[in-house]
Amino acid sequence: MNLREISIFKDLSDEDLKKITQKTRFEEKIYQKDSQIFTVGEVTGAMYYLLEGSILVYKIDPNGKRFIIRKFNTPAIFGEVYSYFDEPFDFSAQAETDSKVLVIHDFKKLFTDDTPKDFLIAYTNVVSRKCLQLSRSNQITSQSTLRQKIAKYLITNEENGLVKTNLSREEWADILATTRPSLSRELSKMTDDGLIEIKNKTIKILNKSDFADII
Repeated sequence: MNLREISIFKDLSDEDLKKITQKTRFEEKIYQKDSQIFTVGEVTGAMYYLLEGSILVYKIDPNGKRFIIRKFNTPAIFGEVYSYFDEPFDFSAQAETDSKVLVIHDFKKLFTDDTPKDFLIAYTNVVSRKCLQLSRSNQITSQSTLRQKIAKYLITNEENGLVKTNLSREEWADILATTRPSLSRELSKMTDDGLIEIKNKTIKILNKSDFADII
């Protein structure tokens, strides 16, 4: 593949890109549906880039309930911080569908005294965006009630009053740390209360000011 398709490599010169590829091993791997890419407690030292397919990043709580941290179904980097620190993952990643992933082994080897500045800037930008996304996710799950969680999620992800989601109800429930039946009941109540309209996988926010009062 063309490494410049990956944000942390896209601004590198031909010479710098050659240096990067000589530092470690790049491997394209196929993961079958439901197979694990890595698991909690595992130390791989690798960074991952989704080329094709869909990946779920999740945790299992002590009661066996799954909590989805992120879902990737477009090209995306994941595992980059843990690979840099050689830390064990505190979450797991699973192929939701047959998926092709670029594995950058020994990712930390890319960080040396002669590492290109453009690479370091791009990596910092990726990590910073992930921190922002994590902060927003925490703001959602820290809400007291399920209605507040739903409202915060919708407000965070809306565009022109619409939220288009590629999540199943079960996956959305896992993100909000609830159950699918509870989520469905609350969405029905919010529809009856005139807060939202639902059509297929698109949710329309009818009155943002009402949402502000909920949150």
